[in-house]
Amino acid sequence: MSAESTSPMSNFVYSFAAARVLLQRAHEHGFLIEGMVLYVSLIDGLLRLAIILDKQLAGDAVTVGEYMEQVPGGAKLSERAIYQEARRRGIIDEPLMNEVVDLYEHRNAIVHRFFLTRLQYADLGPHLVRYEMVYDQCSAIVAELEDRQVREGKGMTVADGSQADRRVVLVEVLGKLGFNPDLSERDPTTRSS
Repeated sequence: MSAESTSPMSNFVYSFAAARVLLQRAHEHGFLIEGMVLYVSLIDGLLRLAIILDKQLAGDAVTVGEYMEQVPGGAKLSERAIYQEARRRGIIDEPLMNEVVDLYEHRNAIVHRFFLTRLQYADLGPHLVRYEMVYDQCSAIVAELEDRQVREGKGMTVADGSQADRRVVLVEVLGKLGFNPDLSERDPTTRSS
């Protein structure tokens, strides 16, 4: 599947899964700044998905591409706008929103002003624990919204995908990571020697 033919939602799913793989690598190798950047991106993605799921459950009109795609010259929903909308819709509460905003600002300070602060690289580790906790909270919110969609028969969430669907996702995730797996000959999750 080419990037041009991939729907915004499919691209989001593949990119999200690829980011989780990269985050795992960051954890394994102690890449603290990369981990921080990925956590902020993943949290933003979870909240974007939560808004779409919530709107579908409420019967509100929603265009998936509005939340899942940014095209040159098109409208852009910033992270802050997503946080505010998630709060306004009651998806997240005030304390969680404050934590998300604080972590976002911390990430910006590290990425854009690391050399202007007294923060040392080793000081970043404890912050990653906070990011993981917020990621887990946002992930649980999405899981609950998906469960509601399945129970209520509303929205885009389906109960379970087929093995073929999982293979397509795996191929696309590997593609996002720069690999070109050939599934006709081998299982892409195994390494060739």
